[in-house]
Order: sequence, then C-alpha cells, then structure tokens
Amino acid sequence: MTATENSPIYAHSREGSDPSEWQSLEEHLCNVAELASQFAASFGYENWGRALGLFHDAGKVNPAFQRRLFGSREQVDHGAPGASAALFRYTSALGDANGCLLAFPIAGHHGGMPNGLKGGDGGRTPLIKRLSADGVDDVVCAFLDYAKRIGITLPESSELEPMPLEKLALSGNIATAQTRGIFSASVLSRMLFSCLVDADYIDTERYIAPNVAATRDGVTKRRTIAELSHLLDRHMDGIMASAAQSMVNKIRAEVLEECRAAARGRRGIYTLTVPTGGGKTLSSLSFALRHAAANGMDRVIYAIPFTSIVEQTARVFSEVFGDVNVLEHHSNYDFDLIEDDEVRLSVRLAAQNWDAPLIVTTNVQLFESLFSNKPGKCRKLHNIANSVIVLDEAQTLPDGLLTVTLAMLEELTADYNVTVLLCTATQPALDGLWPFGAHPREVVSCQDDLDIALGSRVRFVVDGDIREDELVDALSANHQVLCILGTKKKARVVFEDVVRRMGVAGTDVAAEHGIFHLSANMTPLHRSEVLDSVKRRLVSGDRCIVISTQLVEAGVDIDFPVVYREVAGADSLVQAAGRCNREGRLDQGIVHIFEISDEFENGLSGKRYDASWLGRMKAITKRLIDAHGGAFDAAISKEFFECRYGAATAVGLDAEGLYGDMVSSALLEARPVFGTLDFEHYAEKYRIIEDETVPVFVPWGEKGRLLLEELSDACSRGVPASAFAVKLQQSSVGVASWRLAELVRAGVVDADTYAPIYVYATWHDCRETYSSAVGLLEPEEGRPMTLIC
Repeated sequence: MTATENSPIYAHSREGSDPSEWQSLEEHLCNVAELASQFAASFGYENWGRALGLFHDAGKVNPAFQRRLFGSREQVDHGAPGASAALFRYTSALGDANGCLLAFPIAGHHGGMPNGLKGGDGGRTPLIKRLSADGVDDVVCAFLDYAKRIGITLPESSELEPMPLEKLALSGNIATAQTRGIFSASVLSRMLFSCLVDADYIDTERYIAPNVAATRDGVTKRRTIAELSHLLDRHMDGIMASAAQSMVNKIRAEVLEECRAAARGRRGIYTLTVPTGGGKTLSSLSFALRHAAANGMDRVIYAIPFTSIVEQTARVFSEVFGDVNVLEHHSNYDFDLIEDDEVRLSVRLAAQNWDAPLIVTTNVQLFESLFSNKPGKCRKLHNIANSVIVLDEAQTLPDGLLTVTLAMLEELTADYNVTVLLCTATQPALDGLWPFGAHPREVVSCQDDLDIALGSRVRFVVDGDIREDELVDALSANHQVLCILGTKKKARVVFEDVVRRMGVAGTDVAAEHGIFHLSANMTPLHRSEVLDSVKRRLVSGDRCIVISTQLVEAGVDIDFPVVYREVAGADSLVQAAGRCNREGRLDQGIVHIFEISDEFENGLSGKRYDASWLGRMKAITKRLIDAHGGAFDAAISKEFFECRYGAATAVGLDAEGLYGDMVSSALLEARPVFGTLDFEHYAEKYRIIEDETVPVFVPWGEKGRLLLEELSDACSRGVPASAFAVKLQQSSVGVASWRLAELVRAGVVDADTYAPIYVYATWHDCRETYSSAVGLLEPEEGRPMTLIC
C-alpha cells in the first residue's frame, strides 16, 4: 500500500466544505510538531515534542482513513502506525526505551494512553497488541514514503534530549535507575502526552472552529505573574496598615514578611506551618507569586482539598486580581455564572489546559490528572511545569496514596522546574517518607512566636466520656457555641435534642432562635445560606448554637468563644480549634474534647468499636491524650502524624501498590523496554476519593424551583438534561448508591423524567423530602409538615 505522487492526503475535513478547503496532513503535522515542541521546551524536551507532532497522525495516510473523511464508516486505528514508527526509529543507550515512551502518547492521543502488555479495566487494547495488528507495518512504510516525498525532516535518535533514566543508567547508578529513573520515565511519557494532546487540540480547533481559536489566541486581558504579585503586595500593605493593633495581627504581619523573604529562594519543596487564623492563605499566595516572578515561572496553582474552600478562596483572590485573572477549576464550577460571553468562553478555554497565571483547583483535579491516562485530563499537565504549586491543608493528602503522591511532587520539582509549598496549620510529619529523599524547607522561622501568640488563643479541655444528654445540656447553656461531631447521624440527633431542650417549637423554626445544623445532607447552597446567618449572629452578638459535622473545620471563617469537638484525629481537633477565638478578641477561648459514652446504646453508632480509618485516627489521639496525662494541645499533632504514618506499613502508605508498580525492576527486564508500563492501570488505581455517592438535585427553595423550571423548559426543547449537571451541583446532595436505589423504588427520587439527572420529589414544595433545618428527610418523615388547612 503506497501513497501516489498526486493523491492529496488530508488530516481534517470541515462539514459542508469542499475538499480543496480541507486541512492537509502535512500542514497539521507541522503545526502540531511546532506547538508540541514549544510546550515540551518548557521542561527541556523540545525535540521529543517535535517528534511526537510529526508522527502522531501517521496513520492518516491509510486510504481507509482518507475514505472516512469522504463519509465511509470504516474503523481505522490511525495512532498505532505512528507509535510503531517511533518505537523502532528512536533508540538510545537504553535500547528502544525512547521509542517506547513516544509510542504510548502517540497511540493514546485520542482515546487515552493504554497499558503496555495487558488490557485494563477500562477495556482499551494494550499497546503491544495494537502495534502488531495486521496492516500496521504497511501504513508505517507508506507514511515514511509520504514524509520523504513532501520533505518532512523527522528528528534523528541522536537529537532527542537524554531522559532522566538514561542519565542515571550512564552514571552507573543502577539502584536509583530502578526506582526514581523508572518512575521519572513514566511521568515524562505522560508529560509528553500532554504536549501532544494540547497541540493537536489547538491546531484542530484553529481549523474546525477558527472563531473559538481566535478567542484563545487573542487573550490579552490577563495580568502577568509580576503584575499579580504587585497587586497583591499593594492589597496586603493596605490590610496591614488598617489592621487594629493586636497580637494576632502582629503575627500575621510577621508571617507575611517571612513569606516575602523566603520567596527569593531557589526552586524546591517548602513547608509553611501557620496556625489557623495566622493569615496563611494570602501570605502563601504572596510567597508563590513573588517566588514565581523571581524565578521566571509561568503560573501559580493553588490546590485545596475541599470544593467549598476552593470557591471561597477563588472569591477572595478574584476580589484582589479581578475575575479574568483567576481560573477556578473543579467539577462543581458553573461557567454560566460568568455574564460576559467573551470572558465566559475565555475561561472555558483556559480550563482545558490551565493556560492562566493563577489557577485555584482541588487536590482531586490536580493529582488525578497527574496520574491520568485520558487526553482531557492530561491536556493541562505540561502547564504544571514551570509553576508554583501551593497545597493548602497538606495534612489531607490520602494515606493510602501518600508514597506515590510524594514521589510525584519530588519528580515535578526535580525535572519540571516546579516549586511545591505544603501549607497547613498541622504539618504532616513527612521526614523519612519522601521516596527520593527530599528535605523541604520551612518558610516561617518564627514558630515559637506563632505558638505563643496564636496557640494561646484557646485552651483545650479534655472532658472525656459524657452522655449525650449531658452534651445537650452543656450546649444549651451556652449563648454562642459550636459543636462538631463525627457523623451526620450524631449531628442531627444532637441538634434535635438541643432544639427540644431549648423549648423551641420545632426544628423548622430553630434558626429563628439561633440554633443551626450543618451537614452534607444539605445542599451546598443551603449550607452557604446557613453559614451566612451564623456569621451575622456571631457579629451581632445574638444567640448562635451550631451543631455540625466536620465540614466546618477547614477554611470556614467563623469565630466562636466555645467549641465542642468529638474526639478525632489530632489534626482535626487542631483545625476545630481554629474556629474558636480566631481573631483573639478574648483572653482565651475554650475547646472541649469529648466522647459520647452512650452512643452505641442510643443508636448513634452501629458499632461499639470503630475499625474504620477515622476510628483508627481517633484511637491514636486517645492514646496520645492518655500518654500526656489526659491533656491535649496543638503540639501533639507532630506525635500524631508520626504514630499515624508509623502505624501504616509501607504497604499502608501505598495501599493500591501503585508506587510499587511504577518503580518495579520488571520494567527494565521487559522487551520492549517499558513494555509493561500500564498507564490505564495507574489511572484506575489513583483515586483520592472513592466516592460511591450519586448527586441528586433537590429543587428546594426559590433558586431550586427556578432551576427545575429551567431544566424542564430546556428538556422540552430537546436540550439534554445532562447539560445541566454542573449548574445543578450547588442544589444537589450526594446519596449512597444503595440508598438511591431504595429512594427510586419508593418514588422519593425521580430517575426517569430528567435522566441521567436524579431529582428529589417536589411534593408540597419538597417539604416531604427536604427540611430547611436538616436537609434530606427519610421517606414519610416529612408527612406532618403537609397538613392541609
């Protein structure tokens, strides 16, 4: 099979256009090669990027693919021929390793990078099988003839920059080559994949949708990193100048100055340990922006574990820099909230590849992308290179994925010009756990001053075992108090008992008397409304009793004189203390640590002894409290993390065996080299949240009703309900899959009308399914509220 001298070969067609207007394969290959080389140059692999671009669509010379452009329905694997050609062309001191690392991105640039030798759970055909398919060799020969005929110069093996494993192997450091070098190679292949995918998407967009491409290419409104740093300096100087004279504000100013000074340091891994209320959010951003400007870096990525805090943080940053300069990117973000059409499109496009100076995102979005094999998720990866990553609430990094997560952070700093800042009030004890031996530098040297000034704001009182009715009595006796419990069930029962103890007519009117409940059984929109009411009451000095789950512990800016916290991991107790006397207005706030002694007997817990992860964290804290003579203070956090990580074996910190798989010496023994790299497997194994819940839309309140009307109207006009999934997130609640099936059978949830969107029944304005006090109700629970007058 050969391409004739005169036959035009196309890469893309455009609907309704004449073939004379179609994009030629030559033009597309050269454009993608140029873009991919630019992207890869940011981390030193310019020629690798060029090779990827020139080989990626080699399979389009196949006459069967050309017939597809004219309307045939033939199935054509146009990625395999380029992957095969690269595999056999690019050799080095490591044999065919270079070619293999190119083959994976080329083969996966549309559907995702496959496994090497065996199929994954996702069902993709492994690379080895695709390369050996009938006809692949013929297409390779046809492409090489085509490239020679049109004058495309393909990079030689000697032109490819040496990869980390090759450098290590040539240095004779075999042990390191079998661990870090192999891990580095898999990250490099994924980074190159990102360069190829983004370049391919951008060039295709320029041909298929030139108006959209013009918006992407014409973005000039965004500030530079240096300009953003200057804006933040001016903002922070204004805050400090107008701040009241207090010990807390003095310490906040010291933290800011230390962050500014440390920003002049070299790239690497840093820690920022600042107690809650010490101003670490804006101070950490000041470090990041100044550090990026000083080191010629392209962007700052601010990653946060909880979506609610992402939204709050993005709002704070937008107030300083303007909406156009802050890219908020997470699964719940509704782009339709942006009113300006041009800005909305610009933000949508920037979210695809993180082409913005300041990104506020979630840990899930960041880390699952770094381990993904999918084009959509990986497209942004090359823009993580040459950036500062701030990991807020760093103590939340998942234990079972800790080893491979730390390895990824080390790799980014070693080979991709990245600086990482681990930012938290309760710094995890990671000494000795970094797989490749990193030694982070602490930004703030005045730790003793911080402990004296901010640590003295609260006093911990260990109450030990108390009965549930005693807890209710204690809460009812306080004018303003926050109580945090470990489960939604406990939070609701205690809330209802406090309402009864206070003599309030019912939970529906509890808010009028200053008694509030917060849990994940309420929609995010509902929780925000409750928190707004809580903040107003706290400021005005009115009664405010809040019973909540742990969702208020991180990033929620509330300030109570008294906090009750059910015993949990020491880091959680310290975070809870950050909601007590936060501004230092009192001589000392009080944080009570308790355990409900009769929780099993009262049905608040289904287990007398909890063997879950949370139960184990609770047990560690209790042992430490006992070891300290029944006392607790923030300093115990370090011991807690040492016990927490020490109790976990090496397997426990690599629970999925992912790190072990990615550094296995079997990878060096395989032929072809790296043939056993399993990118689909890695993506399947790296899941920060194994979320078994399904979002269900609750048309509660005025906004909920308006959303339902909008959804219904759109569906009646043929718009798919799935298009509303993101818009409905703020008015949705996650329901366990097994529970959802029961609710559908009971008719409480409508699974059909707006499929695939699940909708809670709207009987009596949702009063039978959703309460303004506690959120979701069990079937029949809301019946008393439906009396007809």
